[in-house]
Amino acid sequence: MDKTFHHEARPGSLPLSLFALAGLILLAVQLWEIMPGFVMLVFIPALLVCIAQLVMTPVDVLRISDASWRIEAGAEAKDLPASEIAYLRLEDRGRKSRGTVVLMDGSEVEMPQGALPDPLVLIREATRRGVPVRHA
Repeated sequence: MDKTFHHEARPGSLPLSLFALAGLILLAVQLWEIMPGFVMLVFIPALLVCIAQLVMTPVDVLRISDASWRIEAGAEAKDLPASEIAYLRLEDRGRKSRGTVVLMDGSEVEMPQGALPDPLVLIREATRRGVPVRHA
């Protein structure tokens, strides 16, 4: 049995973005015959930009195992050995929670808000691995 906790999140709403892209494509299909060429020169790059934004949107990942914590925020990834983690500090003020991993040497690693699961799930996974949780 794999005891690794894995949480993935991407900003925005993927179904809404796909629905908007489908609407643009259907509009292009309907207007293909009557649309002047110079308008198509603008419309096709707009479709390509929409597709590029869907493909290039960074995905935030949090992977917690017994040996290490891996925090990925877009192109930036940090591996934190579990033996070096002093505690997890959670701030639950306002609509968005904030999490910070505090290491034994006193340095802090901010967890991206997109990578944070529900605070209760994060508390459960941290305490299951022996990492204390403090509320700030």
